[in-house]
Amino acid sequence: MDMHGEVSFEWSGDLIKINSIGPFNVEGLSYSISMVKNSILSKNIKNWRRLEVWDDETLGSPECFVLAKEKAKWFIANGCYASAIVVSNSVQRSLLESVATSNIRFFDDVATANKWLDEQSI
Repeated sequence: MDMHGEVSFEWSGDLIKINSIGPFNVEGLSYSISMVKNSILSKNIKNWRRLEVWDDETLGSPECFVLAKEKAKWFIANGCYASAIVVSNSVQRSLLESVATSNIRFFDDVATANKWLDEQSI
């Protein structure tokens, strides 16, 4: 099956900024998670923060939410101490809130998300 959904990401100090684009299927999400994990491991950073920005079409199947939960656990186990996800709509927020871990907050704009991330400490 073809991959659907894509991410781009960049590091700024201890902050990884991830942009999610389009709806995801399992293949697309698995590939995207693998790319981000490889970047984290190659960065060789002990503690870090995450900012994700979702476009209006970023969603996935129930199987994708299983992968997303596993991803969140892996992030925490590998040093992520604060995650901010900027959502584009109430459906995204509602679905994410139902599976969120303790170190994740949801925002409607990047500026507020960055402010919250800057206030977090290990």
